[in-house]
This record gives sequence, structure tokens and C-alpha cells, in this order.
Amino acid sequence: MVVAQEMRLEKFNTFTHDVVFMDGLWGTGKSVLTPIISGMKGVEKQKLDYVFEYLCVLRHLKKIDADAVQAMLQTYADVDQYHNLIGREVNLRWNDDSGVANNPSSLRYIKRIFGPEGDPIVEKINHENLALHIMTHMMLTVAEPLLDAFGQRLKFIEVVRHPLYMVRHWHAYLSRYNGPRIFTISFNAQGHKVPWFARDWSEEYIRLSLMDRVLKSIIELYNRLFQAIDLLNQRGASLLVTSFEKVVLDTEPVLRQLEEFLGRQHHPRLKRILKKQKLPRSRITHGIGHSAYGWTAGSEADEQTEYENLAAWIRESGSECYCAAFGNLIAEYNRRWPSILSSFRKEIPL
Repeated sequence: MVVAQEMRLEKFNTFTHDVVFMDGLWGTGKSVLTPIISGMKGVEKQKLDYVFEYLCVLRHLKKIDADAVQAMLQTYADVDQYHNLIGREVNLRWNDDSGVANNPSSLRYIKRIFGPEGDPIVEKINHENLALHIMTHMMLTVAEPLLDAFGQRLKFIEVVRHPLYMVRHWHAYLSRYNGPRIFTISFNAQGHKVPWFARDWSEEYIRLSLMDRVLKSIIELYNRLFQAIDLLNQRGASLLVTSFEKVVLDTEPVLRQLEEFLGRQHHPRLKRILKKQKLPRSRITHGIGHSAYGWTAGSEADEQTEYENLAAWIRESGSECYCAAFGNLIAEYNRRWPSILSSFRKEIPL
């Protein structure tokens, strides 16, 4: 007789399609690449499904068993892809990054609502290797369960961004962190809502000013990200890291990297997709913009002036010790992903 406690949770008859994760810290500009990837041959439209993040974070926090995480990750990957192919849960919100309007060939997703379902759909997914495309946040820092669940099927794309240009987004997000529409996994620390990544320094998080919280959070997560990237590269994991600066200022090499990494061709109307995403750009700030996170499209300031304004705001609002540590982070980022922004730091403190 098998004792129930000894049984291992397992997902049987798992689909075999590729699983593509488009990941990055908050505010790295992931959404500029997702329509390009969604347009590639055999890749489904992007989907924002927080359950993948939640499962990996809960495992990182040791709040859930490894076998449960693996089985659920595999199950959700299969369910999401099956629903994609039968037109279930089509996102018709016009302005959403994950909506059909912001994904190429949107009409095919609407047509699927009236199409077939059942086992032939599963056979199509596996036979044609139709890739699931999920956009996530900060997953690479807790990615071990993904490697266990998907193995060689996993394709992980990480977008990094110059830390200085992430501060507005983080400042806007953390300023409303106690609101009801913030769905990030959080702890109750002495009656305060603390994000999962600040568990080990929760007392410090509670007493910090908003700007210092932002700086400390970005520093901590980037340091974890550096370690994760180095470790996964050593292990030979299927990982592609690209910087936002490279994507928007020197787009063509990134496009070639994506084709080689995913083994898939770009959409026949790639130029149209690039035009909609305003790629390539003459300046980083000439993007689409997300005003809810402190950015507006088409800033008139030149690149160096924008950098100076951001640096001045951070110096005025942040404590000296956190600004100094943030400056060290910028130096390490510049070393790893040099860009036009790297030269500004020589003239501008921070």
C-alpha cells in the first residue's frame, strides 16, 4: 500500500512545445520586444500570467514543495497554450500590451473563437512546436523551478535597463504599493506590507523613505540578477540577455540574436511592427511611454539633459549612502552593458 504522504505530484502527458519567457525587473521596457517575438513564426501572442511568477516566488520562499511547483508550472503552460489555440481568454482590451491589438496577426486569434477544440489541437501544438509566450517580472532571480519543469523547452529572454532610467517607474509603483490593485506577493512585517524580495531586509524597508526604498530595491534585485545570469551562463542554460538601450538604439543585431536564439523567423511584416514600437530610435526617450509609471512619450530633452535631470532628482530625494550604492550599481551595469549612457556618468555624479 502506498502511503499518501510519500506520493509525488506529477503532470502526466505534458505538451512538448517551447515555452518562451520574456522577463525583466519592473520598468525595464520588456513590452517593446514582446510584439516582435509574438510575430515570429510559430510563437503565440504574449500573455501576462502571474501564476508562473507566484509559483517560482513561493518556492524561493520555501512556502511550497518542489514537486507541487513543477507539476503546476507544467500544467499551467499546457492549459495556457491550449486556451490560446482555441481562442479562449482572448484579450480584447485595446490598449493592453497583451491585447490582440498589440500583437501581430490579431485576426487569427479572434477567428479561433469559432474554431475546433479537443485532442487534434494538442497534436497541432506539439507537432508544429507552437511556442507559449509569457511576459513575467523578476523571474530570473527565482528561475530554478522553470529549469526543472521545462528543461530544454525553456527559452528565457531577459531585458535589462540602465538603473537610472528605472527609478521613475519604481517610484510610481512603490508610491501606490499599499493599494488594492497591487498583486505582488507580500509579507506582513509588523503590520506593514513588504514585497517578497525585501523579506530579508524588511525592517530596513519599513523605515526607509520612498526614494531610498526604490534605490535599495533596485540595487538588491540587480545584484541578485547579476548572480543569476552568471550562474545560468555557467550551466549553459538557454538564456538571452539584452539591454533596453541596445534594443531601441541598435535594433538590428538584437533581431538577429532573437532569430538565432529561438530558431524562428521574424514576421513577414516586421518593419510594420518595428514602426509601431518606434524602433530603432534616435534617442532612448523617444518611445511610446507609460504615463502611469512616470514616463511620457517623446521627451524633448536631449539624452544627456534627461540623464542629468534624473540624477539630480535622485540626489535631492535620496540619502547619501543609498545614492552612493546606486552609483556603484550604475558602474557595474555600464561595465556589463555599455551604451551611450555610460559616458554621462563620467561628467554627472551618481
